[in-house]
Amino acid sequence: MEISILLLTCNHKKYVKQTLDSIIKQKINVPYEIVIADDASIDGTQKILIEYKKKYPERISLYLKKRNSCHPTKCLYYLLSKARGKYFATIEGDDYWADELKIQKQYDFLENNKRYSACTTGLIVVDENDNEIADPQQYVKKNNNIYSFQDFMYLRMPGMTVSFFARNYFEEESYSIIYKADRNMGDNTLYMLSILKGDIYQFDEKMSVYRYISKNGGENFNSIHKNNFYLQYNILRHWIRLENYVKQKYSTKFNLDIIRLKPLLTMKYPIKTMFYLLSQSKNAKKYFLIYFANKYLWDSGFVWKEKRKATSQKKYSWKYFRKEDKQIVLFGAGAVAEEYIDKYAWQDNIIFLVDNDENKQNTSFKGFIIKNPKEIIKYKNQVNILITNKEHEIDIERQLQSMDIQSYYCYCSMQYGRIRHIIANAIFQKYC
Repeated sequence: MEISILLLTCNHKKYVKQTLDSIIKQKINVPYEIVIADDASIDGTQKILIEYKKKYPERISLYLKKRNSCHPTKCLYYLLSKARGKYFATIEGDDYWADELKIQKQYDFLENNKRYSACTTGLIVVDENDNEIADPQQYVKKNNNIYSFQDFMYLRMPGMTVSFFARNYFEEESYSIIYKADRNMGDNTLYMLSILKGDIYQFDEKMSVYRYISKNGGENFNSIHKNNFYLQYNILRHWIRLENYVKQKYSTKFNLDIIRLKPLLTMKYPIKTMFYLLSQSKNAKKYFLIYFANKYLWDSGFVWKEKRKATSQKKYSWKYFRKEDKQIVLFGAGAVAEEYIDKYAWQDNIIFLVDNDENKQNTSFKGFIIKNPKEIIKYKNQVNILITNKEHEIDIERQLQSMDIQSYYCYCSMQYGRIRHIIANAIFQKYC
């Protein structure tokens, strides 16, 4: 047996005939089999599968579950355990192939290019009604068509399940990591297991059709997790398990490190929940430090050396404040204002102060007049407002926003931020 085509179905009655027809129409000049596993469909999918099995008894092996597993990756593992082919292709019951030579082309390529462990095709993306839609960009297409381990380290997928064709290494290893890593995300695990054996080649031709459905009440993955607050948490947990697997099996050859998934470490989940998750990693100590630095040392708008995008986030950046060549109004006439004046008034950029305390208004403070905050409105497009009040910084921010003033800075936050950044940089320099 040269090729095993693996089809996983679950409540795909509306689409599964189109899927099966696209498989049957494949023109393949080597021995192949079609292995189908249905996870206890209740919508009539199994009846359709039985009809096709009767029509192509020599070609189709059919496995029908009586009880839903609630564990799709166990079904995927089961399919792979039944595959007898030297190669295998994967497809799900709501996707289909658009080229009758799709499998043959991939088979010929891997036969003639031993350096590659697998290959994928380009995608046509459709909605639930077969209307072509924009690609949701769930995978990365390399310009040189070669997807390497380096790409996987950033959790960039080489393709989708419907486009995947790989060498079958399951005779050598059991690969139970497929269902142990996560109950839903088996595709990422498959890509990892292949990329550990060699690069993956990406065809330019769009030979596969991926159905993207994301709607309320849908039963597919994208619909179920459409509003899942913990989806990114699940992805990070999945990645940690893959990382541990690689460190255990391939520690001398590969270095899979979740630090590549830096944005995931900024997730707004409970601290105890994140610490429990990170403790499962073999790099737990390092990740605790990075998580602490990222969440508590770097301010909200300056994560992982990325440029700030929102103007309002500049209010916490001393770097941006020093660069702007504008005159300044200090909001707050107390100890913090005094500190700033003593350090920086020599630059002659302060024009006046404002304060909510009526007893201070229309008086002088260290050589500057104190006015009513409403006076700022006259100058709001010409000056920078610097909040110099540690205790009421947030309240003053709200007050400025109510006055339709969005551009301002917070002196205390900026000073503390500078110290935090120094510590964070020291941690990142060591580990990143």
